[in-house]
Amino acid sequence: MKKNKVLIGSALALLIAPTVLSNLSPQSVSAADTAEIGGLVGTVTGSGVMVDDQGQTITSTFLPNNSAWKLGSTKQINGVTYYQVATNEWISAKNLNISSQNQAAQTQAQSQVQTSSYETAVANTGQTGTTKWATAVVNSQGQAVSGIMLPAGSSWNIGQTVTINGTSYIQIATDEYVAASNLNIATPQTEAQAAAQQTEQAQPVVGTVVNGPADVYDTSMDSFSGRQLQEGTQWKVGQQVQNKYGYTFYQVSTNEWTQSSNMQLNQANQNVTSEPEFATSVTQ
Repeated sequence: MKKNKVLIGSALALLIAPTVLSNLSPQSVSAADTAEIGGLVGTVTGSGVMVDDQGQTITSTFLPNNSAWKLGSTKQINGVTYYQVATNEWISAKNLNISSQNQAAQTQAQSQVQTSSYETAVANTGQTGTTKWATAVVNSQGQAVSGIMLPAGSSWNIGQTVTINGTSYIQIATDEYVAASNLNIATPQTEAQAAAQQTEQAQPVVGTVVNGPADVYDTSMDSFSGRQLQEGTQWKVGQQVQNKYGYTFYQVSTNEWTQSSNMQLNQANQNVTSEPEFATSVTQ
């Protein structure tokens, strides 16, 4: 599914983002809630990490950078003011630009106009890029864009390809780029191509674990997760990649991979792509 790059969140709605950027140490609540805050909206600047009612870090979701949220009551945690953005979800005031709902709505409208204009130009390239795994975003100077991480398997209309610090990057939004090696690029399919793809998908690649149990490499951790696939179990295989050291990995879930030495496929592995830096931290 194609997804246009738009301002995430709104002043009147609460959204749940799919990717966690970072974790904070658990904290204890040092004071009780105050009264409700009326008509205020907070726009995330930087870290969107949240805590629950007890001050414990929420690791299942975060608020994307530049997204706007209607604010509820406040709470003091270790001397820091937190605003409520949803049931049992709070974010530090240090990570918010706070304004009235009218101001936030006006800013959002201006941002949407700018984004829509850009996306029209990008869409004319006729290509989309799908992230191979959770992927960071940088600006034209090669600096990481704080608070933004593209989920694995998400698709984006793409623009020009540029070289930043010797590496090829592809534009996905105004001054936002993703490393070309992290994207699968596709052009619109003809009816014949679509039919062929459907036929291929009807016969999925399935791997059976051999020489098990098989260790699982997690791209979100860039290390073996400690989880293992048991001998004889079968898994639908997604992508197949080989790194510069000659190790081949098969994708068995969004962020999880196992080595080819631990998996026997039901089809010849003809779709192996070269990803020189993939899993080099565990195969050097």
